[in-house]
Amino acid sequence: MSEQAKRLVAREQVLAYVLCALFVGFFVAAEVLGGKLFRFTLFGLGPDDIGLGDGAEFAATAGILAFPLTFVMTDIVNEYFGRPIVKLFTWIAIAVNLLLQPVIRAAIAVPAISFTPGISDDEMQRGFQIALGQTTSIVFASLIAFALAQWLDVQVFTWLRRITGGKWLWLRAQGSTIVSQMIDTIAVIYLAFVVIPMLTGNQPWSMADAFQVSVTNYVYKFLIAVGSTPALYLVHAAVDRYLGKATAEALVHHAHPSDPE
Repeated sequence: MSEQAKRLVAREQVLAYVLCALFVGFFVAAEVLGGKLFRFTLFGLGPDDIGLGDGAEFAATAGILAFPLTFVMTDIVNEYFGRPIVKLFTWIAIAVNLLLQPVIRAAIAVPAISFTPGISDDEMQRGFQIALGQTTSIVFASLIAFALAQWLDVQVFTWLRRITGGKWLWLRAQGSTIVSQMIDTIAVIYLAFVVIPMLTGNQPWSMADAFQVSVTNYVYKFLIAVGSTPALYLVHAAVDRYLGKATAEALVHHAHPSDPE
């Protein structure tokens, strides 16, 4: 193998490592942040203003601030490396999250010490526990929903890529993300707060509450998916520049050999 070929292979490997790190990082961040809820409006509009409920504000988990970015990474990985690598990264992300659970539980269990004036040790400990102490049902529901959504994302992305002949990056990326995030949102909310509590004898959410939070989370994810289009093209251009146009096209063709010529 020539020196130039070795450099190209090395660049492809570095790209794969970076995309994997970002993909796993965004997913883990979304899982860690998922225990916090926050309220917001859409340019002053709440659920009652657009027929999505009775509240004046939307409620969503803080995890959705990071989670949509995993789907942007999914589309980039799928574009250049194909479905097998997306599946591999998905299982790596799930495995990392599972391995972190004992670490997070241990961090919650050790007693906190506060050096912040006005905040006691007990208050610090309580805040840490509330912020990171997600229930087992939420963790497993999110992992199941994530695996399902990732599978659907790559299927829709590949299908749209095939029928458009590799054109219209925005269509296959946003189309796959919008569909997969809808399934992810519905699955995680209903599994974590309705189905699993019912099976374990705990108090489940009402179907109406689960629906409202699902709609709220999906509205936010939908807006992020649409708004991330420029970022998607910037990342795509950066990858092409890093690899070189010819190498990038060869990598894409290798990942999607069944594309129409």
